[in-house]
Amino acid sequence: MPVGHHLARSHGLTLPELLVTLSVASILSVTAIDRLPGFIQTNRMISDVNRFVTTLHLARNEAVKRGRHLVLCPAATGDGCAEHADWEKGWLLFVSDNNREFEADEVLITRSPPLADFIDMRSGGHRKRIVYQPNGSSGGSNSSFTFCDKRDLARPRVICLSNTGRPRLTMTRCDGKPVDCS
Repeated sequence: MPVGHHLARSHGLTLPELLVTLSVASILSVTAIDRLPGFIQTNRMISDVNRFVTTLHLARNEAVKRGRHLVLCPAATGDGCAEHADWEKGWLLFVSDNNREFEADEVLITRSPPLADFIDMRSGGHRKRIVYQPNGSSGGSNSSFTFCDKRDLARPRVICLSNTGRPRLTMTRCDGKPVDCS
């Protein structure tokens, strides 16, 4: 090997190569940071939707297992059910004595925390109670629950609850039409 050949070999970057690399890295960083809020909000919404679906499955299973009526209702500020269909503050699942109100002597199965910031949950028909029967049905009528992002960073999601008590997740309304979050 010639003596001068060893010196001509370089292991670093030239200034133009370094500038191009830094430019590409900064463009990729700006693009990723721009999409980050939507990604985070989508994950928050998916988490809230999954939490509600899990509670629906739990309610159905517990009603059948216990042979009792179970009530799922929006949580009030205190220990009871809210008077309105405001599910954003969380929800209660409890064994009911058939009056659909949570009382001190009834068994509380679970209490869910409030939804993530900027997530709105609407109940089709403004349903404020879901009563699971001992046979697993959910009280005789179909329902829907729509999750919307108040900032429009995440796509809406809908839970369609059949009268048999089974939830189904969709990105449209239960009838297949587009979701309107306005």
